[in-house]
Amino acid sequence: MLQRFEWPDVKEKAGFLLTPYDDQEAANQHAHQLGAKEGRALQLPQDADKIESLLATGSVYRIFLNRIKEENWDKRMLKLYEKNIVNYLRTKTRFQRKNPIDILFSLEYGWVVATITDGQTKKKVSAIDILR
Repeated sequence: MLQRFEWPDVKEKAGFLLTPYDDQEAANQHAHQLGAKEGRALQLPQDADKIESLLATGSVYRIFLNRIKEENWDKRMLKLYEKNIVNYLRTKTRFQRKNPIDILFSLEYGWVVATITDGQTKKKVSAIDILR
């Protein structure tokens, strides 16, 4: 699956996320979750040229592989983007400053999603909305 990927410091419409699948059914389920021009399922090696063109020397595109190397990557995200997260919580949510808040970052169909909870209220948002 090759889909558009938005992230801080990645030029708009220049980021792509490549998600490998072992079976066609899982790839089709992922593709079904995407918008019309957001991404498409590719078959390797038949469609390798489509990926190669994005990787060409001098290309403005960046491709990320949908694999997490670090077990504690969500904790690293909290530390790295702390100011953005606090600003989002203050301006776009009703969570109270005095309540303990947990934020869990996860990957769902190639999107980085943040689940915010204070024990009573739970909110799921696209991580890019928080990190900008």
